Amino acid sequence: MGISLNSIHIFGDALPKNCEFSFLSFSHNWLTCVEDFSDKIPDYSYKAAKWISKTTDDPILYFEVFDSEMISFEFFCKGKTVARYSDDELVANKKLYDIPYLVGYQDGNKKRLSNLLACSDVELKISMLEEFFGVCLLFESELSDEEDILCRNRDDSIYRDYQSKEKALTGKAAPIAIKQIAKYPGKIFFDKFGYCETIKPHYFLYGYASEDAMVRHSYRTLTPVRFTGHSLETVDPDTFNQGRVPSEDRGSRFKMDHSTPSKVTFLDGCPHDYCGKTMVLPNGFYPWEFLPTGELLLEGKNKIYVTDSTFKIIAKLSVKGDVADLVDNYILTTTGDSFCGYCYEPKTKIYIYEVVKKQISEQK
Repeated sequence: MGISLNSIHIFGDALPKNCEFSFLSFSHNWLTCVEDFSDKIPDYSYKAAKWISKTTDDPILYFEVFDSEMISFEFFCKGKTVARYSDDELVANKKLYDIPYLVGYQDGNKKRLSNLLACSDVELKISMLEEFFGVCLLFESELSDEEDILCRNRDDSIYRDYQSKEKALTGKAAPIAIKQIAKYPGKIFFDKFGYCETIKPHYFLYGYASEDAMVRHSYRTLTPVRFTGHSLETVDPDTFNQGRVPSEDRGSRFKMDHSTPSKVTFLDGCPHDYCGKTMVLPNGFYPWEFLPTGELLLEGKNKIYVTDSTFKIIAKLSVKGDVADLVDNYILTTTGDSFCGYCYEPKTKIYIYEVVKKQISEQK
């Protein structure tokens, strides 16, 4: 299991009035709550942070990390949430770009905050946030006497190093690029809702581009299509229904270990350079497929990482939606809840991207 803890901090040097909790200062202009909440119910410390904010005029920072895989933090003023961030996509962020001002930055730093929050490595993200805020977020009560360990100073050295490495993976110097070549309105499905036991690789039902699709049994109006790589090509229903295979076969080459950190073991059917090896996965990423040239694609939230056979990440590519299919160097992605429900979603889109491997001369 990874680290799970929370911490409460006051951005200011005045102790709150009539507060039942103890605070100490380990970093300039910050007070950290040194109470041990480990024997309390899960939301006790959250409610405590909200209550503490009513006892002071200074912003209160409540920080939480779960199992070393997900972080969230919230700023309170006068008992109300004034800014919030969470790695959980189901939790809405709130006024992120007010945060620099809340912690004393007079202007700028919005781009820096946005960039570091996009980092998929939770440990590195926490380090950059501590550097940005100037406070130790991973506070544990048993470390209260270790002032040197708990002290943080505002800086940008970790962030600058991170940005330099990111540029080599995402900018013109990256060995692999991606470009959007097609966009369609609507959603795609492996089969009509309720009958997903089998699939036909690269074949889908496509539709729901208008409200007419909301009628009962509307899956009958969907169009069978085949993903050719360059496009979605219409096919007849008989072709769509023939040659279907059990859906669980899609993941038969990858054996997942969902401990912390997550790992994948590559089974028979994977390229020879991968077969039998185990890879530690970046936070929130899962193996998807191999490119014809042998590189592995890892899927994350609106992101694709490309690794070589040594598991080194060689490119980080941004896409819209979730990956649905791969044909040669072409990736099909979907937005909305494709595969989950036959409901009309007017803004859903399907995208096709081409993965382009650059020549050495292009990278110079």
